[in-house]
Amino acid sequence: MNKKLNTVFFAFMILLWGISWQGMAQFQQLPTPRKPSPSAQNFQRVMEEKLSLPFWDDFSSAGIDSSKWINEGATQSFTVANAAPSLGVLLLDGVDESGKPYSNVPIEQGITDIISSRPIDLSSISSNESSTLFLSFFWQAGGKAEMPDANDNLTLLFRDTLGNWINVWQIAGELPAEQFFFTQEIIQVEEAFQHADFQFRFQINGRASGPFDSWLIDYVYLNTNRSTGDIFYPDRTLTTQNLRPSQKYTGIPVFEASNLSGDFWRNTGNEFKNLENRFRAMEYSVEIRDKSDNSLISRVNNNTPFNPVPLGSERRIFESNPISGVSLPEEETDYEITTYISSGDLNLFQMINGDSVFFDDINLRVNDTVRSVISFRDYFAYDDGNIDYSAGINQRSGSLVNRFETSTNPYVKGISINFTNQNQANQIIDLSIWQDLQSDPIYVREIFIPEKENLEEFSYFELDENIRVSEIFFVGFTQFTNDFIHVGLDKTFDNGREIFYNVAGPWQQNELVEGSLMIRVHLSETPVVEESTEEEESSLRVYPNPVENRLFVEGKVETFSVFDPYGRQLDLTSEESDNGKIINFAGLQKGIYVLKIVQGEKNISKRILVK
Repeated sequence: MNKKLNTVFFAFMILLWGISWQGMAQFQQLPTPRKPSPSAQNFQRVMEEKLSLPFWDDFSSAGIDSSKWINEGATQSFTVANAAPSLGVLLLDGVDESGKPYSNVPIEQGITDIISSRPIDLSSISSNESSTLFLSFFWQAGGKAEMPDANDNLTLLFRDTLGNWINVWQIAGELPAEQFFFTQEIIQVEEAFQHADFQFRFQINGRASGPFDSWLIDYVYLNTNRSTGDIFYPDRTLTTQNLRPSQKYTGIPVFEASNLSGDFWRNTGNEFKNLENRFRAMEYSVEIRDKSDNSLISRVNNNTPFNPVPLGSERRIFESNPISGVSLPEEETDYEITTYISSGDLNLFQMINGDSVFFDDINLRVNDTVRSVISFRDYFAYDDGNIDYSAGINQRSGSLVNRFETSTNPYVKGISINFTNQNQANQIIDLSIWQDLQSDPIYVREIFIPEKENLEEFSYFELDENIRVSEIFFVGFTQFTNDFIHVGLDKTFDNGREIFYNVAGPWQQNELVEGSLMIRVHLSETPVVEESTEEEESSLRVYPNPVENRLFVEGKVETFSVFDPYGRQLDLTSEESDNGKIINFAGLQKGIYVLKIVQGEKNISKRILVK
């Protein structure tokens, strides 16, 4: 977001927390709860283990490496940086690694995210090397997140022999000229810090009430035999996610993809950065493989030379050859697109006294490859499953939807939503489908937000009746609270124009929040529920509905099954009656359940309201 939008965002959040919700309803980007911090026992174990030189991390592998770092709130991001040195950065802001703000007071300032190296044994550094120990890193203010203000700062601290943390470098916020650039720093580790339990630490000071005042860190390197001019590296990197070759979708139904045929594929590509100050001839390759068996679908580029030859310190966006002649699958599977550069990168090395000294534990090829996946399943998805933030509205009876487009007239099989705030589990919402936002929804079903174990897990809601859609349609929910209902937001690609919300009567198309809302729709070419005839329906009598304890089913019942509002099959007890069965619904949470009854080759579904 630009500075003007950041100011509006900040002002809105102050009002939101400080006064009544009335008149303040809006669609908003939100922090996202994540995995809890390590236990104190694990923290103590990490503290007892020590590292040796060199220390290097460019955050290009998945997750923050706990063998190198002691993390207190920082997160890894593959999307928030602008022109990073390599793919993946550290993000430090006003929420911890579980996604919770450090304070509920809107304007409270203080130290928020902290990340420290594990202890590094520097006690054996020779007197000749003592003055050559330097730590280098890249930093960026804000990136695609919220820019820090003048009274915010990023600080680097070293741990001395007494265990004290000493401030050795600091930068304040409000740096608009730096917004789109990473700046490299190289700091000498003086002899006073060269002891057996040395650590370095990055921490930020800023607003503690949300994902504000953000700083990014990348490409951290600590070693001897360096100097203040040692700011170039024998490393060529890929810096971003692959350009999406499947237009706006990461997931598409198999039958829909086959209908698109030649209109499906676009070029893919990426961006490289030469971190060395010398030109380097390089090549790049792009492959598409079927993940189910790793079979090669297409070699789009095969060791294609970069032309012109990359210059020292050059950054360049490149595209693949046109993707043509690539057959689409007839059965559900995933295609993996792999882009990699052949640059001659080796393990990290230094020239010492005319000799090349290699460090076997640091492989500079780890940032040369980027993979992305396109799923051919039964659903449309804009997101790729990476949760960067959440988004939601704060309006009772307000609605939030994703827009989808189909070339056929399929049936809606189910809806998947990634609800990211587990404190909101068991809240009631109306799952809804609109063919036209200017009309009433064509499907409404009351559900509970389910509990789940993993943040990345989608909640799937199977439809219990046949709902057919065509051309452009909308899928989402209506809420019954003035609190934000948190839905995952993936910022890998910006599909924000596919998001619509209603908080004050008219529908609005999202224009402020960038990213892809994690609401997916599952489709089928054939009806999903076998519809019963009037004669079959009249042969059954199901009462009382709504039900509190016992449900009476009169008529022919060979077998039955009951599904809760989350689509999970329940194991309910029953007893025979003179005319059918009596099913025990006692103790169930209120909501809409589905009773499915088998009569010969026929299946009959009934919606049962538990009150």
